Amino acid sequence: MPLSNATATPPGTHNAASIATSADNSAGQLLDRHEDVVALAERIRSDGVMGLDTEFISERTYRPQLALLQVATLDGIYLIDPLAEHIQQAPDQPIWEAMADPSVRTIVHAHDQEARFCLERTGRAPGDLFDVQLAAAFNGHYYPIAYDRLVGRELRRSVGPSQSRTDWMRRPLTEAQRRYAAEDVRWLLRLHDRFVERMAEHDGGRREGWLQQETAQRLDRLGDREADRWRRLRGANKLSSRSLAALRELSAWRESVAGSRNTPLRRIVADELIVAIAASLPESTVELTSVRGNQRLDASYRGEVLDAVSAALALPESELPPRATSQRGAKPSRMVVLFLESVLAAACADHQIDPDLVGSSSQIKSLVAWNEHGRSDDRRPALLRGWRGEVCGDALLQALEGRVSLRISDPLSANPLAVGSLGAE
Repeated sequence: MPLSNATATPPGTHNAASIATSADNSAGQLLDRHEDVVALAERIRSDGVMGLDTEFISERTYRPQLALLQVATLDGIYLIDPLAEHIQQAPDQPIWEAMADPSVRTIVHAHDQEARFCLERTGRAPGDLFDVQLAAAFNGHYYPIAYDRLVGRELRRSVGPSQSRTDWMRRPLTEAQRRYAAEDVRWLLRLHDRFVERMAEHDGGRREGWLQQETAQRLDRLGDREADRWRRLRGANKLSSRSLAALRELSAWRESVAGSRNTPLRRIVADELIVAIAASLPESTVELTSVRGNQRLDASYRGEVLDAVSAALALPESELPPRATSQRGAKPSRMVVLFLESVLAAACADHQIDPDLVGSSSQIKSLVAWNEHGRSDDRRPALLRGWRGEVCGDALLQALEGRVSLRISDPLSANPLAVGSLGAE
């Protein structure tokens, strides 16, 4: 039975008597007591599904401050106030524990922050996550599509005026805030039903498996991103191994200070300055103050910054972090990249999957480099692995081998290109 058409469980069942239900739940039922949230979590576990969204503030603190949880169940919409006195006094994890439960399907739009909250509060990744933004990309929509546009295009509904500039930490919440928050989860179950039904009809029913594979990969990368955030700072890929070691030490110091002061990383030292310091490897205050942009570094931090650099300089060569490896040789011809991008786009159109989800120009270039360097199996590029390989792998390999023709078949259609086979030489 579709989730959005399921009959609501009568109030009072599953120990949820304290949770009020209403036929007109346009602003959601506000929950500000821990015992009510526990009862809601029990209902969710019994149903095996919930829609989830959060409102948070990330500009003021080291980690985002959770300001509101919005939950859609089979019988209504609930707004959980994590700032309420009776919830703050009893550290409240029942919703996150439900999200981590593999028997509960959690439906979200753009899952990164909700997944982070789940990881931070339970130590576990979401158990069964269904991201309607990702699902949309597997069903003919562009990626990433905003929630209001997705609801409008799929359901012909409006989610109402934005509250993006509102202060979600202020209390009491206004009626407009509550209505907006409720709208953010109101249509999640219905979108889920639509996409699950549609995916079952295409590609032999494999499409939902592709979505699950992509979701799992993204959740794995989410954990890795926290551990190796320093490697993704702009300019880090140009640093020597010694400077990378300094960047790692400086980043660890910055994380420690920001965490202890509960302030954003950039307020301790900006990304571009921390990379510049790592590149310069200063050994004295004089050398540090000659680094471009050093005036933005609080003078009280200079000794600690020099200590971090000194620790990196003292490391033996065997303990230095490796530089990012690359298979890139000569820069591939722009015409080759454009041709392969067109082959990729045509293959994606055949499956009604947004090519921006499948691959980027940099991945195309990695594919060309892999082909030039002997096609090593242990370095097989992402475009040829997993569900991406099923969607576009054969077409791309044939294109690299010169066995593909590309022509315009119908310039007015959603898929104007036709990919043909030239056969093996």
